Amino acid sequence: MILALDVGNTNICIGCFAEGKILFTGRMSTDHSKTADEYAIGFNSIIRLYGYHAPEVTGSIISSVVPPLNRVLRDAVKELTGNSPPMDQPYQRSR
Repeated sequence: MILALDVGNTNICIGCFAEGKILFTGRMSTDHSKTADEYAIGFNSIIRLYGYHAPEVTGSIISSVVPPLNRVLRDAVKELTGNSPPMDQPYQRSR
């Protein structure tokens, strides 16, 4: 199961998919003051809300327009799943 985070200035959309199928989607507020632990708890709560468990997550992907939160979110995902955090791939606009 892959955990996907779409980080915007107002909300973080969270979802999981497996074998090309979306298992669930949820949403939580983007908060610059939250710690990695607080985000991990929030992500875990949403995952459990839909009947899944964090150890089922085998990979993750983060799309973010809020660079100051990238490290915190990577750390949260690592704490939650035990998996290596996703790689940073900065978006570069083509000209």
